[in-house]
Amino acid sequence: MHKIDTENFDHTRVLLECLRDSPLLVDHLPLLPLLTEAVCFDRAVFPDLDTTPSVIPSVKLNFSQKLGHLYEDALEHLLIHSAGIKLLEKSIQIFNSDKITLGELDYLLQELATGKFFHLELAVKFYLIKYHDGEPIYPGPDPRDNWLNKLKRLQQHQLKLTQNPAAEKLLLEKYRVSEIIPQHLIYGKIFDHYLATEQPSPPAMNPDCQRGTWKYLSEWQRDSDEAQITIIPKHLWPVKCDGNLRRTLPSITREELTTEATQRCTMIWDEASNDTQFIAPDTWS
Repeated sequence: MHKIDTENFDHTRVLLECLRDSPLLVDHLPLLPLLTEAVCFDRAVFPDLDTTPSVIPSVKLNFSQKLGHLYEDALEHLLIHSAGIKLLEKSIQIFNSDKITLGELDYLLQELATGKFFHLELAVKFYLIKYHDGEPIYPGPDPRDNWLNKLKRLQQHQLKLTQNPAAEKLLLEKYRVSEIIPQHLIYGKIFDHYLATEQPSPPAMNPDCQRGTWKYLSEWQRDSDEAQITIIPKHLWPVKCDGNLRRTLPSITREELTTEATQRCTMIWDEASNDTQFIAPDTWS
C-alpha cells in the first residue's frame, strides 16, 4: 500500500470545508411508514472556516482510521463550535432489555434558542452505477453495500431509532428528552460508468450531488498510458479536488495502481474527465 504523505497540506482544513460546504448526497428523507420526514441538518450553524486555525486550534484527526469514524470526529469538532447548538452526546448505544444492541444514535443535540432536541445521523457513502437487465443498480466499492439497502435501513431503522421504547426510556431517564427530531447529513458521491449515456438519479438522492466516473481496471489499462497517476487518499474521497489540492496529492506508478485496483476500488484523478474516477477490480460486481 502506498504511504500517503499528509504533511504537505492541511487535510483537516479541506475535510472540515467539505462537511461545511459540499453538496449533500441525500435530500430530505420520508420515513417509513410515510408519517414523518427526516430533514437535512442546517449547516448554517457551523463556524466560519476562514478562521478555522484560530477558532478550532485543537482539531487533531486520525486519518488512518475508518472513513466513517474520521468524519464523525471531524463533525464533532464543528458541532462543538456551532452557533446556537449544544452537543449533548455522541455515539449513544441503544440496548434492549436483554442487553442486545439495537443501534446507535450518532449525535444528540439541543437547539439553545428553542430547547428542541435533535438526533443527527451522519453517513459518508459512495456508489457506482451499473445496469442489470436494463435497470440501474447502485452498489458501493464493496459490492455487498448498495444504496437501496442503505436507504431502506435509514428510513426504517436508523432515523427511527429514537421511536424505539428502549431509546425513549434512555433519552428520558438520562437526558430528560421526551421529544426528539431526527435529522441527517449524508455526504459522498455517485459514479457513472465512463461510457454511460445517461445519468440516472438514485431514489432520494440530491440531484445536485457530486458525480464522477468509474472504469474496470482492464478498461483503464486499455485506455490509459500514464506512467504516474494521481491517487486520492481514502480520507479525501468526499472532498472536492480543486487545483491547489491536486498539486499536493501523492502519485503512484502504473504498476502500483494495477496492484491496488486488482484488490479494491481505488480513486484517482482523471485528466480526461477533469474529475475523480474509481478504478474497480475486474472481479467487482
